[in-house]
Amino acid sequence: MTTTTKRAPPRAFLRKVGHFVLHYLEMCMACCIGGVTLGLAFFGGAAFIGYPNLIVQAPVFSTLVLAIILTVPMVAWMRFRHHEWRPSLEMGSATMGLGIVLVALGALGFIPLGNMLSGLPAWHARSCSFPCCCASASTRGQWTTRRTPPESLECAS
Repeated sequence: MTTTTKRAPPRAFLRKVGHFVLHYLEMCMACCIGGVTLGLAFFGGAAFIGYPNLIVQAPVFSTLVLAIILTVPMVAWMRFRHHEWRPSLEMGSATMGLGIVLVALGALGFIPLGNMLSGLPAWHARSCSFPCCCASASTRGQWTTRRTPPESLECAS
């Protein structure tokens, strides 16, 4: 007696991978566009009220603020795309976790506090991409299927 396993056609697999990559790029764009916009607004406002170099003056505070600034647009975009709260918060926790890890590494002396945020885009691109990708991949099927809005959010005709 032999047992055969039925495999999905390669096209179905490629469609799922493509959907995952599209979702991942959407998250990166939401994080980057929102992060730049909110970052300029926050640090521009800080400069306006007398803290022109807040990143150097308060690196720990600036790191935590930037973690929040990068998390909020990403979670907002996921909610806009009708994702549930749990996966949205999982993705947000990856970004917040990176901020907390950077602060901890700075406090332990592994990263000089004065240079904690130098090259932030490089840190974010290298460090946050991996946790966000792991958070995405950990919920199999969540990011590889199309989302439809809940019935309560659909427009009535």
